[in-house]
Amino acid sequence: MTKSILVSTFILFCSVIIESSILSNITFLMVVPDLVLISTVYFALLNGKTAGSVTGFISGLFLDFVTGIPFGFNCLFRTIMGYIFGSFTETVLLKGFVIPMVTIGLATFLKSLLVSAVIVFFPNVNVFHAGIISQEFLFEFIVNILLAPVIFKFLSFFNNLLEISTTQDKVDNV
Repeated sequence: MTKSILVSTFILFCSVIIESSILSNITFLMVVPDLVLISTVYFALLNGKTAGSVTGFISGLFLDFVTGIPFGFNCLFRTIMGYIFGSFTETVLLKGFVIPMVTIGLATFLKSLLVSAVIVFFPNVNVFHAGIISQEFLFEFIVNILLAPVIFKFLSFFNNLLEISTTQDKVDNV
């Protein structure tokens, strides 16, 4: 389990760097696609609730440090999302084209709802949140669902490093 968390952490770190350093500087993009969200959901679906929560927390920690948002903002809702999507480990297939798109569409919608809820706990923080009924949300939603099958396929090449290998570890996640 430790090896899969370490590899997941490295991939999440790379996703944060790509998202914050490269994609955020492309001027014609209205909103940056959430590569970290897609990766976190993949790891949660692959390994279960515990690993999903851990990778959600780690991705939130990276985003909190890189973006300068107060500590805990991203950690809180990404940990919740990792746990929720980790609950569907045995249910959702990671292969294919449509299922990853639907899953990431739901994740993007849930992210928007959770950010709206978490903002309540950070009243003095100026965080851009467009809400569900906005052009920015629609753009992020479309880009995320279009990127989902590509990123899921890319991450599937590393399944032997990412997947918790023993059945005892999977039982511990339940």
